[in-house]
Amino acid sequence: MIRLLTTALLLVTCIANVQSQEPRAFTLEEAVAYGTKNNYQLQQAKMDIDISKNKVRETTAIGLPQVSANASYNNYIDIPVQVAEPFEVDLGDGFNNWIGAVGQTTGVGLPIQEPVDPNALQEFQFGLPHTLSGGITANQILFDGSYFVGLKTAKQYLNYSLLGAEKTESEVKTSIAKTYINAVAAKENIKALEENKTNIDQIYAETNSFYEAGFLEKQDADQVKLLRSNTSFQLDFANRQLEAVLDLLKYQMGIPVNESITITDDMNSLIEAGSDEALSLLDQPFSANDHIDFRTVEQGERLNELSLSNTRAGYYPQLSAFFTHSQNSFSRDFGDIFDTFYPTTLWGLQLRVPIFSSGMRYSQAKQAKLELEKTRSQKTMLEQSLNMQAINAASTYKSALERYEVINDDLELAQSIKETTRTKFNAGLASSNDLTQAESQYLTTLGNYINTSIELLNAKLDLVTAYGK
Repeated sequence: MIRLLTTALLLVTCIANVQSQEPRAFTLEEAVAYGTKNNYQLQQAKMDIDISKNKVRETTAIGLPQVSANASYNNYIDIPVQVAEPFEVDLGDGFNNWIGAVGQTTGVGLPIQEPVDPNALQEFQFGLPHTLSGGITANQILFDGSYFVGLKTAKQYLNYSLLGAEKTESEVKTSIAKTYINAVAAKENIKALEENKTNIDQIYAETNSFYEAGFLEKQDADQVKLLRSNTSFQLDFANRQLEAVLDLLKYQMGIPVNESITITDDMNSLIEAGSDEALSLLDQPFSANDHIDFRTVEQGERLNELSLSNTRAGYYPQLSAFFTHSQNSFSRDFGDIFDTFYPTTLWGLQLRVPIFSSGMRYSQAKQAKLELEKTRSQKTMLEQSLNMQAINAASTYKSALERYEVINDDLELAQSIKETTRTKFNAGLASSNDLTQAESQYLTTLGNYINTSIELLNAKLDLVTAYGK
């Protein structure tokens, strides 16, 4: 019974391992959706948003009450000495009207030796060996122009981070889509090459049999053998290319490279998807205001405006209030330090008025103003650049669409010629050179078809991106 249970457990474990090793399949839409959640750059962009949110909280807290507590204990091994000119001290009890003394005091500010020289400096030790103090202090900004501008800047910087995340997401989606397209193209190429190799292997076997039987010359057999070798090489290269593209796709999607994935879309489905949307964009007027790059520059302009306002706020006075309360204890012996505490409480206002900075604030304001003008110039330049990109993207898509329609017909024609030549070759009506030429022509046309399809799909992506969609 135990052996039976152990065998069953091992069988279940093996089945689970096989299932876990099965590659995950993705359509283009699923790949983009997965990458949007797991791409490394997007994760970092989301972290930047969280950092900006906490920066807003940090800046807000600067203008709220700040409370701190403190405590300290001091043990004076040598009590500090104060020195003064000779003076008269009324000690009472018969010690009146003495002047000057040399020596140390009792630790409470009184001399402990008889006066020796009336012209000597008087030495005093004020304080006790043990002191303990603790207190609490509160501060509150009442008016500070820089604080209010800084608070607005922090909130606008949060918006800037949100735009940055949106731009990163758009770029990631485009990168994943283009890599997926290349993977589909490589897969389509492999499929066509495998079908071609299967047919050529069959022709090679038949040709070799005819050659060995003496019905064909060696040159005919060698031509087919060379064609078979060339097709095998192209197939191996296409497989390696697909593996490299899939590794890149996994990296962009945030999947470990050692895991396996497959793609399920084909070239025709990708070409049909979104074609109506792309064609409709050709008839729409372009506006740069909705483009993510333009909105990002506009947000940078707002930040530069706030930077200029913050520099100008340096001319304004600053007013703050404070409150403090402390308890202090003094004793000759450490054991008595907690017996008696003396309170100290005060509050006040502090005003800071900038008067003269030797031109520093003026130069800072000038720099901020120039940065603002520079950003506005960049915005104008970007607007023209985006308009030009939209025009070029529309023109490129139209041209790619026309080339695709032509090469699609060429591929059908090349395939028909290849099949007809194979039939004639099998019937002995075409030479091996004719067969090789037809196969080479088909493979060249197939490569042109795949490249044109990639160009069309990339042009469609570039068009959608240029229009900010």
